Amino acid sequence: MPPIPLIGCPPAYQRKGNPSIVAMLPQRQPTQPRSRRALVLLAVFVAALCAASSCRGAFDYSECLVGPTQTLTVSVAKIDRESGTVECTGCDTAQPHEPFTWEWGDKEQSTGFLPQTHRYKDSRRNYIVKVTAHYPDGTSKTAEVLVRFGPLSLTLTRMRLSDDNRVAIPSEVPHLRASRAPYDVPPDLTVFDDSFFEACTRETVEYVLTVAAAIQLDLANDNVCKTDGRFEQVLLRDPKCRGMHSVWYTDPVCLVSGDNGFKGDIEWSSFFHEMGHNVTLNSPAEFHWGFKQDGPANTIYSEVLAQVFQHATAYELVNNRDKYGISRDLAFDIARSARASMSVVRRSYEDYRKDGSRFCSWNAGDTEHDETFNTFMTVAYKFFEHAEKDRRGYRQPVKRLMAFLQRFNPEWEKGFSARSNSPDAERFRATLASAALSYAFQRDLRQEFRELRFPVDDEVFQRLMASGK
Repeated sequence: MPPIPLIGCPPAYQRKGNPSIVAMLPQRQPTQPRSRRALVLLAVFVAALCAASSCRGAFDYSECLVGPTQTLTVSVAKIDRESGTVECTGCDTAQPHEPFTWEWGDKEQSTGFLPQTHRYKDSRRNYIVKVTAHYPDGTSKTAEVLVRFGPLSLTLTRMRLSDDNRVAIPSEVPHLRASRAPYDVPPDLTVFDDSFFEACTRETVEYVLTVAAAIQLDLANDNVCKTDGRFEQVLLRDPKCRGMHSVWYTDPVCLVSGDNGFKGDIEWSSFFHEMGHNVTLNSPAEFHWGFKQDGPANTIYSEVLAQVFQHATAYELVNNRDKYGISRDLAFDIARSARASMSVVRRSYEDYRKDGSRFCSWNAGDTEHDETFNTFMTVAYKFFEHAEKDRRGYRQPVKRLMAFLQRFNPEWEKGFSARSNSPDAERFRATLASAALSYAFQRDLRQEFRELRFPVDDEVFQRLMASGK
């Protein structure tokens, strides 16, 4: 049997492979209308605002993608859960001369430079600390950090979950059967014992990942390979793994994490990333991309979609936290993780531009690094850039993206040429990325990709866009 394909790798990228990235709007009370006409106008306005909010949401990635580089960072250095005393540290590379403003989340405020210490009277709950830096030109910047005295929690009202689409973190290793590709099952997998669930209980993590799975199946138009109508996933532990990876081809489908997934902050965004692999490599149900695009050319499909799915999932979870039963501190933690990984996308895109926009969709086997990394991250960046500019949310463009890619057929498989490289194959992969995003955002993006030196072919583009109509 072929060796085990690892989708995802250590966050430090020390080995070749496919990197896995290790990532509420205040309600204004309307004034009382003074006339029937005003009441009607107000109702129309509120309806429009609600509709816009449901698309845009309060949480987005615009600052991560296009805003000025954040100079202010803050973190929790020490926490004494018995006394309620917390020390926060960090830095501001802009080096402001005025003291920072500290809002500690318990209605207490103070001013002072980093580090700062605060004592909470109630250490039975968690707090979000907001720090504001003030600059000589009159501008300011803020940073926030979560002070976690207890586990991150759910709300009392939770989403009803389907038994057909659950993510389990089992206490015993289940039998994994390779059912969708001729690959070996990783032999040394084990389970996460209860010592790993300090920040969240096992049940809370399972719930969040199961909600994420429901979101991702919807993003994939529910067009994935299933077993008896089920798409179940299990999260298992590999103590030797320094990152995470997907085992998309088994029944049940599996995602694997090293201990880093639960040490310190939970790597929510990376979990969503590997789940994104599991879903998109198993799509479409009748002719799934998995195995047909594996190998040196896989990243321009698999890693792009895993990036899209991980960040779209976090966007949906955070902006609809009440619907899903996600508490404010848990939503904050998910947002923290997603924004951190989105910052990596931006840096990779900037590196691609600085490096002369050298397109590469083939990860040769004779080098220590992944030559395709900045290329596929650039495709992901362009997706996020257009989603943020459109301000209509992520759900619909992702569903259109998947609807396009679910046209996958033997002709596309031949053009993709997963196991051999050529100028024609490079053109096909570049054009496929351009066409998929053009379809997702309903505009022709060929010129944008050409400016990034993607070898887009007009004839291939037209053929891809016409396929399946």
